[in-house]
Amino acid sequence: MVSGTIDSFKKLSNFSKCGGAWDLEIHQDTKVELSNDRMQRISELTGLSMFCFDARVQRLVGRTHTRSLPFFPIDVLNQLGEIQGLTLVENTNGLTHYLFPLFEDSEHKYVAAGFVFQKEKRKLTEMVMSAVERNWSSEELDTWLEGQRILDVKSLHALLSLAIMHLDEEQQLDELNEEVDNLSECLDETFEEISLLHEVAQHLKISESPEKLGELCLERIGNLIEAETNIIWFEGQGHTSRFMSESQTEFDELKLARLVAQFDGFDFNQPLVINHVDSSLLSLEFPDLHNLVLVPITDGSHSYGWILSCNLLKSEEYGTIQASLLNSVASFLGTHLRNIDLYAQQEELMLSFVKSFISTLDAKDPYTRGHSERVALIAQQLAKQLGYTGEFIHDIYLSGLLHDIGKIGVDDRILRKEGRLTDEEFLQIQKHPMIGYKILSGIKKLKNILPGIRNHHEQIDGRGYPDGLTGDDIPLMARIIAVADAYDAMGSDRPYRNGMPLERLEAIFREGKGIQWDAAVIDAYFEIRDEITQLSQKYNLESAEQLELTVS
Repeated sequence: MVSGTIDSFKKLSNFSKCGGAWDLEIHQDTKVELSNDRMQRISELTGLSMFCFDARVQRLVGRTHTRSLPFFPIDVLNQLGEIQGLTLVENTNGLTHYLFPLFEDSEHKYVAAGFVFQKEKRKLTEMVMSAVERNWSSEELDTWLEGQRILDVKSLHALLSLAIMHLDEEQQLDELNEEVDNLSECLDETFEEISLLHEVAQHLKISESPEKLGELCLERIGNLIEAETNIIWFEGQGHTSRFMSESQTEFDELKLARLVAQFDGFDFNQPLVINHVDSSLLSLEFPDLHNLVLVPITDGSHSYGWILSCNLLKSEEYGTIQASLLNSVASFLGTHLRNIDLYAQQEELMLSFVKSFISTLDAKDPYTRGHSERVALIAQQLAKQLGYTGEFIHDIYLSGLLHDIGKIGVDDRILRKEGRLTDEEFLQIQKHPMIGYKILSGIKKLKNILPGIRNHHEQIDGRGYPDGLTGDDIPLMARIIAVADAYDAMGSDRPYRNGMPLERLEAIFREGKGIQWDAAVIDAYFEIRDEITQLSQKYNLESAEQLELTVS
């Protein structure tokens, strides 16, 4: 038994090439560190001294206690490579050896091993020889022996099993906590992305300018992607062309155009992500670029610009989260810009449609040529003076253009009559608001302008037509157009009479304020009377010049 143990000592001593008995060749490898950490934790839980072996190459790579005497018979050492779970080996010399795996991969297998006394502590010959090899004194050997554990096999197995199980549970809990932390971080980033997209979606209105939406997106992108430069560029879209940048360096429109040109012909079905610009040819022209994400702002085949984020701070790399976020923002912006284009096309088509109607009316009643457009312009100015903006200004202009469209349904002889109308003829004229209303009411796009068409001849005192409305029951649009219509009708020349002098016209306005016309609208007229006079004169001059050019 003694010779066998001595041979095992010699075999173990060959594990080390550093010289000296039991010197350890510790490899500072992550796998070794993980194995030794696991073994150290189990040692703390059990109070046992342990040794870590790389069983595949038969090398001792760690121990839990610096002053320890290892003795492992050959039959124990030979089992190192076969260990799959906790294994106990009872020896006739009163020791029980234990072995259990720590870590295993294709190259290495790390196993923890140790021993305890079964019934009593005895100073075995092998211990003495090992102590001599390490130059221990008898007192040191006695001290070490006193610190060793006495455990029966059943107790040893239970102790180690519980410690290993506890450590496994700790490891699973750590992994679970790490997974929860990663998931929490991912959820935070996803929430921020959803929050950004939700806020952008709330601003996807035709009335929202691309510039304002772009600035909102750029601000939120900067909060989510900490980069040296974030840029949104609306390219070549007339009034929407805009270069918006949050950059710590000089990155202007020309530089972005040069960068985009480098990828001419590139398939941008997915965002372009480059994390190591310095290892590409791109670094020759852009030496200050380290990494970037470039995303086109498109909608189908229509291109509207680019989003660029480059040089992430804290030496990070761009990943799918940043690329996905920028791609989503680009999609929203592309859709918004396309909708604006389509809306503009619809508006242009609608305006052409309206002007065609007006041309038809002018052909029927040449004496009032230009009246509808002057009314539209004057009504628009009055609405602005009253504090209205945006869509209402646009609608009141269209309503002014079409306010007399119902005259298409009135007999030409009545419209062209130069003398005083009979009561029956006047009744025919009074039908034109309802005729116009019926003509246009089937066009959904013109729904907002119908009040001005139908009710521009109502009076505050209820003596107007066609509905006999009073006061605020008359739609605001109609009240404004009524003043604009009266101003142009009274002030314009007709073949059968001259236009009324401005002094007389304004006297009639004062007399009819709050009776025939809305008091607030009349007040607005007097506040901008000079502007309206200039507007009418300018329109008449331009119309005359255009007529002269047409004739010549």
